Amino acid sequence: MKFAFALGAAMVLASPTGLGANPVDIGINAICGAESAIEAAVAANGRIREGVGTSEFKADTTNPEAQAWFSYGINTYHGFLHAETKQALAKAAELDPGCALCVWAESLSLGSTLNYAVTPEQTAAALAVADRAARVVKPGDERTAALVAALQLRYQPVAPPEGREQAFGKAMDAIARRYPDDDAIATMTAHALIIPARQDDYSGLARAQEILEAVLARKPDETAAIHYYIHATEFAGHAPLALPYAKRLGSLAPSAGHLVHMGTHTMMRVGLYPEVARANAAAMRVDAETGSALSNLGNAPGKFYYLHNYLFGLSGAMMAGDRALSLKYAEHARGGFPDVATSRYATASARSLVAVGRFAPERALALTSAPSDTRLQKIYFHYARGEAFAAKGDAAAVLREAEAIEVLRAETAKLPGAGVDSPGRPAQVRGEASQASEAANLPIAEVAAGVLSGRAAMLRGEASQAAVIFARTAIAQEKAFPVPKNFDPPPWWYPVRRSLAAAQLKAGRFAEAERAAHASLAEWPRDALALRVLAEAEAGQGRKGAARDYTAQARKAWRGGDVAKVPLDLI
Repeated sequence: MKFAFALGAAMVLASPTGLGANPVDIGINAICGAESAIEAAVAANGRIREGVGTSEFKADTTNPEAQAWFSYGINTYHGFLHAETKQALAKAAELDPGCALCVWAESLSLGSTLNYAVTPEQTAAALAVADRAARVVKPGDERTAALVAALQLRYQPVAPPEGREQAFGKAMDAIARRYPDDDAIATMTAHALIIPARQDDYSGLARAQEILEAVLARKPDETAAIHYYIHATEFAGHAPLALPYAKRLGSLAPSAGHLVHMGTHTMMRVGLYPEVARANAAAMRVDAETGSALSNLGNAPGKFYYLHNYLFGLSGAMMAGDRALSLKYAEHARGGFPDVATSRYATASARSLVAVGRFAPERALALTSAPSDTRLQKIYFHYARGEAFAAKGDAAAVLREAEAIEVLRAETAKLPGAGVDSPGRPAQVRGEASQASEAANLPIAEVAAGVLSGRAAMLRGEASQAAVIFARTAIAQEKAFPVPKNFDPPPWWYPVRRSLAAAQLKAGRFAEAERAAHASLAEWPRDALALRVLAEAEAGQGRKGAARDYTAQARKAWRGGDVAKVPLDLI
């Protein structure tokens, strides 16, 4: 796919906020910083970095260097800096082989986390290290002995009947109950209880949330507790509870890219889309800087969480209507994922085309598709062209792009596994693969074609027909990508139900438009365009006060100029 364009200085729009700085500049500068870090690729391995977390854990060692590496490794463990964690904790154990907690932590780093599973071979290797830890536990140290035994249970050759991670979580919970004021054990336990959520087992969430709330009551700036509390409340459907912590997590761990990003899980669910866009740009910069510095550990930019942050940030920018930042994200697809043969590039470049179609129609129509493009890229290529033609008011051309997507959809439906629902959690690992897989392409194609068909009907003045199309497409979107499992980040860039609301509004069915807008906002809160439709639906029913309130909310949330000027046909 020919996908390269330059962004002019005119893109940097002034949007002053209470932050005292142009928020668009902040996001764009962060992405530019990521690009500079990628180009620099400065090697700086084997050192302890500041700003990766606030957790404290005293090891059973008198060696200050071993303690330093142990403390560092514990913080990077909680910050999901996986390769760096393994190196740090192995070094701590090497510096003091008699430090049982150092060896225990080394074994812990070799096991699963919420976002990564391990192979049977890796499990066996982790058990060998846990057994080594058991041999150096000091007499009378019941706390350490219990922690080591929990790992031995987790890694035993034959998995416990309830599952390795479930058994591990229960064992850790028993230890936490014995030491209720031990924050180090508490945060480890909470993570252990949440890990089964990777397999859609949420049975440990309530207990994890209880543990974390106790820790945060004692230590509100405990980064590990904040990290896991964001996950626990998100999975449990109580995301707003974590918002006060989510807003400050990045500043508490500015050198841990995943923690700089992590607060946006909560922000996305409560509708703080501009903040999502900027924070993920900042996380990408940290990932690029540290990835370059730790390239021998496999953390180079474009791997692990970089794509996740990219897709999250792009989603936030698009929902906020932030033209400049959305296009900067789109431009970064090639620079941030330079190997065009990878699924990461295919995913990033495909998703970024939405920004080009919406905010740079002429550029979208100038792009060309290559025979080597993946189906995902081809689907989004036609979708971007459809959005561009919609902006130009060419209904016939929009419909042709929808039909091209339908052809791709029919081809995809014939492939093995194409009817399988794409997995929802955790998107950090599975999301990248699923976005580029044939299993995910089918619902994406269905939604993309439906949106364009609905847009074409709106442009023809057939609002009632558009409402039928958008209703069908919204149902398809919500079935394939239910928000509780697919907001990490959203597989599709906006709620199609808001288009249904716009169609009902254009048809003069104000009550129906109001209901559809409320339904959309229930899962995608503070969506400026849905709020704008809701305001007009209220006005159409004579409720001027409510209309003024929703209009004010829409203006506050929108970063794309006058929200009232966005054509209903494009909502």
